[in-house]
Amino acid sequence: MRSWTHAEEEALRNLGPRLGGVECARAFDRSHQSIKDKAHRLGICLGKKDFATQVRLPGEAVLRRIRELSEAILCPGCGYHFVGVKSTGLCGRCHMERLKIVHEEEIGKIEAQQALWSSRSRLYRLRQASAPEPELVENGR
Repeated sequence: MRSWTHAEEEALRNLGPRLGGVECARAFDRSHQSIKDKAHRLGICLGKKDFATQVRLPGEAVLRRIRELSEAILCPGCGYHFVGVKSTGLCGRCHMERLKIVHEEEIGKIEAQQALWSSRSRLYRLRQASAPEPELVENGR
């Protein structure tokens, strides 16, 4: 028996009440009893379908997409969202957070460089102001 992933649990929370146990079992490629047990542990009502309401059963494409998402790789940064940015291997939210950190570091470097230039200019001006006048040196000889 394979263990449940966080993605499968989230999908069951979202789809369980809409699809019911039998369709979830088909979508997750698990037994109906496994779906019922997990739904009970998570406090999910699998929904009793009323014959008065028309329930549209999902097609094969929808079931295939559910299987793909349930087997997808989760973001190593947060562990909750699917990997959305292939270049970094993070979800979109974590990717943006990391970009923000990189940009803030770059801003800090630029601000430090500007502060250094400002201090150098101030030191130069102070040295120029405290240097002896060339005429006074010549008259003193």
